[in-house]
Amino acid sequence: MSIVDDLVENLIERNAIRLNGTFTISLVAGGVAVKGQVQSVLRDQKKNKDVLNIIAPIDAEATVSEIVIPLPQIR
Repeated sequence: MSIVDDLVENLIERNAIRLNGTFTISLVAGGVAVKGQVQSVLRDQKKNKDVLNIIAPIDAEATVSEIVIPLPQIR
């Protein structure tokens, strides 16, 4: 096997990712806001043990610029 095959096997084929969490989406002026928390667990399926546990807060806001829709003249 090559080094690339070993890397793919160890990182992708042997591991599973589990995501869990809660978040809220709210409308704000010009876009949306997302707040909450996500928990991610990376598990080695061959050894049957967790390799990495992450708990990360989410606090993001996405805005959309002004949208202009041209209308035809009404006569």
